[in-house]
Amino acid sequence: MGLFGLFASKKKGKQENGKPIVKSQRDLKKSETIYVKFSSNKERILYIKDHCEMISEYDRQIEEAKMEYQAVTSYLTDMQKITMIPEVQRDVIEEAAKKIIQLTEERSKFQKKNMTISDKQYRLLEGHELQIPRELTAIKESEEYQGTIQKDMEHLEEEKIALEQQEEDVISKQSFLKGFAITITLVIVVLFALFALINYYTDSILTLPFLLTVLMGMACALYITMEARRNQGDYQLIQRKQNRQIMLMNKVTIKAVNNQNYLDYMYNKYMVENYKQLKENWEEYIQIKEEAKKYESNTRLLEYYNNELIKELKKFQIVDAEIWIYQPSAIIDPREMVEVRHRLNVRRQKLRERMDMISKQKEEAASTIQAIIETYPECKEDAYYLLNQYKIEFDLFEKPLTE
Repeated sequence: MGLFGLFASKKKGKQENGKPIVKSQRDLKKSETIYVKFSSNKERILYIKDHCEMISEYDRQIEEAKMEYQAVTSYLTDMQKITMIPEVQRDVIEEAAKKIIQLTEERSKFQKKNMTISDKQYRLLEGHELQIPRELTAIKESEEYQGTIQKDMEHLEEEKIALEQQEEDVISKQSFLKGFAITITLVIVVLFALFALINYYTDSILTLPFLLTVLMGMACALYITMEARRNQGDYQLIQRKQNRQIMLMNKVTIKAVNNQNYLDYMYNKYMVENYKQLKENWEEYIQIKEEAKKYESNTRLLEYYNNELIKELKKFQIVDAEIWIYQPSAIIDPREMVEVRHRLNVRRQKLRERMDMISKQKEEAASTIQAIIETYPECKEDAYYLLNQYKIEFDLFEKPLTE
């Protein structure tokens, strides 16, 4: 390689040294293409391992979303069954629902003093009473984690800008050396020509000027060589740092997207804007529940009709009959039933979108692994070992991996 050839401007393309360059993952909302260059097999294996870990995490998130999706679907199926109950057989069910509404309103008269949460939010919190303490902690941690991720992304972006500036500085230095070398060469050639002319026309002895010119040329050549080697080392170090920055930014970006999707889903689920609002609603709900203990008689009657409603609903194969004691108005009011169905459809749509996004991320990670294996066959055995270790099926890839 020539002295200055190393520092030619970088080009983004499909090949490098006869082999395709592996494209890394990027923010899914952006179309910018980033290329990762590997300088060793160890870097390739570490990169594959990172993507195996991503795929395992995607599988876990998909399973969680599927369970939630099945629960929502079961709920929608129960709603369909309830609407199909014959009018003659609905009397007992509707009577129990009316009693539940009446008793709930009586109990809520005192509970609603200085109450800021709506009836829907109250019933929503009551229906998820066992889950909320755990999910409150999870939401708080996710919000704090999102802030940490944003700081990491800002830091990585600053590092990217700094590395690009360093790269430009090294290329600028090398351009200077190239120009300096050309200038010195021209000066030496001119001096030699001048000395030759003087010697030819005057017969003067110019041994000393010749020697000094040679020494000057050697000194300049030594300086240029040492500086070029130093620039070469700096440039390679910057490239390694840039590869690391790209890989970290890819991982952090995906974590940010997934974490924000989780937060958006939880906010929608509890009809709040953030953790603080949910915490305030929950604390108010707890206070209301404690005050409700003063109405034991009311509670006993309410429990009786709750059990009556559950028993009657189960006669018609309603799977989640217990849920309906928290929204009895939907049984007797078709408009309320439509509203509940709409909220569930929205939740289910968000779950589908979340599963689709995670599945696409999983496919992209798998495609990246496949591209590395196809591009660098020498790492295939280690890659297969990692895939087996993380229990990743080969049919996940877009096309079969050849043995």
